[in-house]
Amino acid sequence: MKVSDFNLREMLAFKPEEGQLLLGRDRMLLFRQEAFARLRKLLFEQLGETLSKALLSQFGYQCGEGDYHALNRFFTWDTEADRLAIGPVMHTWEGIVLVELEKFEYDRVSGHFLGRGTWKKSYEAEIHIEQFGIGDAPVCHSLTGYASGWCSTFFGAPVLAVEKLCMGKGDPHCLWEIRPENMWGSEAAPWREALQSNKASIARELEEKLALIEEQQSALAKLSTPIIKVWEDVLTLPIVGTVTASRAAAMKEELLHAIARTKSRFAILDMTGVDVVDTVTADHFMRIVRSVKLLGAHCMISGIRPAVAQTMTGLGVDMSQIDTCSTLEDALKLCMRRLEAEKAQKRHAPAAK
Repeated sequence: MKVSDFNLREMLAFKPEEGQLLLGRDRMLLFRQEAFARLRKLLFEQLGETLSKALLSQFGYQCGEGDYHALNRFFTWDTEADRLAIGPVMHTWEGIVLVELEKFEYDRVSGHFLGRGTWKKSYEAEIHIEQFGIGDAPVCHSLTGYASGWCSTFFGAPVLAVEKLCMGKGDPHCLWEIRPENMWGSEAAPWREALQSNKASIARELEEKLALIEEQQSALAKLSTPIIKVWEDVLTLPIVGTVTASRAAAMKEELLHAIARTKSRFAILDMTGVDVVDTVTADHFMRIVRSVKLLGAHCMISGIRPAVAQTMTGLGVDMSQIDTCSTLEDALKLCMRRLEAEKAQKRHAPAAK
């Protein structure tokens, strides 16, 4: 079969009664470009650029390798040139990219391989520009992966496709070149590294990213629960914004650790920055107050806004056993008076015999 005779339209078997679209015995999938665009965007947002490039490149490589085996299993090609060229033709028929070949030459005995051409209307460049704008590096990772996978399988030795120009970085079209992997220098490092990432290295990088995320979340939690020592034996916890269950748990944990570490006698929850409370939020505050009491310290609440006070009363929150003050300053003064009273009581207590 000549590559010029290839007509994917005639070769596809649509079987809606079975929910299948077949090319030979292989199942094909047909979905909108936007669907893949969403998946690609999620990869970049959640895994970062390096991991996403590796996954897309290796996905492309596996597709190229798989297509080569499938198309050579289904069809017998007249020449080696037909066998090599059907890969780019398949990509064009699939609507992935318009491939224009400029040069393909190879010699398996000497190990020489050189492929060069352009990609136009690259789906990958289109969606990258749509989602992230014009970048400063080539973005057709699955396309270079496919070219590397197809040509390596055909040639019987590793070759590497490198994108020299890319619409994704503002060039008029994408220009690619394929050479034996060992014939490239440092300029091919991004493509080489993307394909050489293995399961272990990807898993390791994922673990490092997860550790970094956990570290950042821990830092953010500490920033959202700033424990301040405002006076000897007095801590304050300024609360700003919405208090979720996870934030309340972090606040309680940090405050209890601070009380145990500093042996403080008083803790002030300053609610000046809280605009809205509901039953759940109010319950969080009550739990913090009770936990502080279990450590032998006394917890006060300051800065309750009139609207918040009304809401808490309407919710039936019992504040009768809790000291409340209109401002943080008033709460601090109350703590100081009580500390002085405790010291005076100790001074006048009869000495133990």
